Order: sequence, then C-alpha cells, then structure tokens
Amino acid sequence: MSCILKRYTVGVVGYGDAQFYAKDKNQARMRAFNAIQSAKDAVNFKRFLKMVSFINDAPVPEGFGRSILVSGKPAFWIENAGGNSVRFAWPDDATVLISHELDVEMVA
Repeated sequence: MSCILKRYTVGVVGYGDAQFYAKDKNQARMRAFNAIQSAKDAVNFKRFLKMVSFINDAPVPEGFGRSILVSGKPAFWIENAGGNSVRFAWPDDATVLISHELDVEMVA
C-alpha cells in the first residue's frame, strides 16, 4: 500500500499552466484535457496534444503522502483543500478526494 500520486505542471498553449495530481505524466495530460473540455469543448484530443507545451514534475506540499486515517480507513494526505477540508487519496488509488478535517486522523 503506497501513495501513487505525484504532482505535475502541464503547460497548454493558449490556456497557461495548471497543476494536477496524477500517477504519471499521461494521466496528468488527460486530466488537463478533461479540464479544458469542461471549460471549452471545441478542442479535440488531437489538437490538444499539439497544444501541450510541457509536462513537468511539480513540488508537493509539505507532508504530502503522509499516512492518515479517513473515517477510520488508511489513506494518504495530499494537501489542505481550504476551509476545514483535506484532500486525500486511498492507497494505490489515483483519485483525489476531499473530506472534512474532523473525519481525518493523523497517524503517528
């Protein structure tokens, strides 16, 4: 059981740079494509691939990947999500979820 996520910066011509948590660069590219699709669905995937200028590793927040319990189940801390929320991931899963901080317990 491990945290398989990394943080990537994806640069897209005409849209700028954005950061995504993903298991690899290919998944980061797809998350960037999906983000653009939700903003403007006129970009097809072939055109999008030509628009991607770079995909680089990005620094992660302090404490990234530390073990936590969410509702009593083992998970990994990703980052604060603002307010009273925490972003986390289940072991061996590339999906980033959000939970209230009262449902999260730090593991020593």
